[in-house]
Amino acid sequence: MSTIRKRYRIDGIDEYTIEYRQQPNGTFKIFAMECPYDPFGNSASVHHRYGSGENCVAAGKEPQDIERATALASLWMKRYSQYVRTGVFNNSGARIDV
Repeated sequence: MSTIRKRYRIDGIDEYTIEYRQQPNGTFKIFAMECPYDPFGNSASVHHRYGSGENCVAAGKEPQDIERATALASLWMKRYSQYVRTGVFNNSGARIDV
């Protein structure tokens, strides 16, 4: 098992520190260790980030490799950055080609 930590800047403004933690079954969990403050105070049911920093990923959809984990984290960061400005987290489906 391994942990990879990366820093990102979204839209040239919002800074994130994301950890990718490989699980014993080979999948990855994604944790937003640092991200913009949530001015709306909503829960993970709205923005898909638990208090621990873990990003909510649907059961059975856990990324099987670091490329997919990075793509999911990228999509979440873009949507979270939009959310902290508008109060709306885009939950529409998205296709991620890796």
